[in-house]
Amino acid sequence: MPLGKARLPKGKVIFVMIDGVGDVSVAQLHGLTPLEAAKTPYLDALAASGFTGLLDPVEPGLACGSDTAHMSIFGYEPRRLYRGRGALESMGAGLEMSPGDIAFKCNFACLNKDTGIVERRRADRNFESIGPQLCADLNGIKLPSFPCHEICVKYATEHRCGLVVHGCGLTDAITGTDPLKDNLPLLQSAPTDGSKEDRIIWFEPRPSARLRRQSLRWWLCRSGRVYSSTGK
Repeated sequence: MPLGKARLPKGKVIFVMIDGVGDVSVAQLHGLTPLEAAKTPYLDALAASGFTGLLDPVEPGLACGSDTAHMSIFGYEPRRLYRGRGALESMGAGLEMSPGDIAFKCNFACLNKDTGIVERRRADRNFESIGPQLCADLNGIKLPSFPCHEICVKYATEHRCGLVVHGCGLTDAITGTDPLKDNLPLLQSAPTDGSKEDRIIWFEPRPSARLRRQSLRWWLCRSGRVYSSTGK
């Protein structure tokens, strides 16, 4: 058999991804990262019996998030196949999705209602006590303008939850509302496919961003009221 053509024996592979374990140096640990300071005999044994090094998940010099990095490591081209983190977060939380559904990765945040400023994009990382309750209150909320569509919400972890919209005529051609930094105005969702505000959804030759945009705005207002009613 030609060199390089030898077939490796088939077997099962266990792929373990410890996302974020590298961390950053901490002054209280004398400049070490938590991983460097921790006692990790089993990880050390695995590293000693294998190969170690640095990896650019997509390409050198491109800083990417864990979602696109994971896709690339598993062999999927993120530039062609990535459609946002919503589906990953929602399915990871345990929500089911069908073809045509849309999904959001959501943060519980602190919004100043008088100024419209997002004072904290992450309400609290220790959100395990109230997060599931809020998601249960928001799950199944009906959209008055779109009675045939269903919203499912499920708590994920820390300040995050997944949200899935079931129904016809949906599209992901829309911008998000996260300002990405604290103390900035809450963004308004907008279409990215050229849809006009005054178009009627059933006249659209393709799924319209109008339905998703209006659904998102109404849900954001409703979720704010639910959160306020808890006294938080």
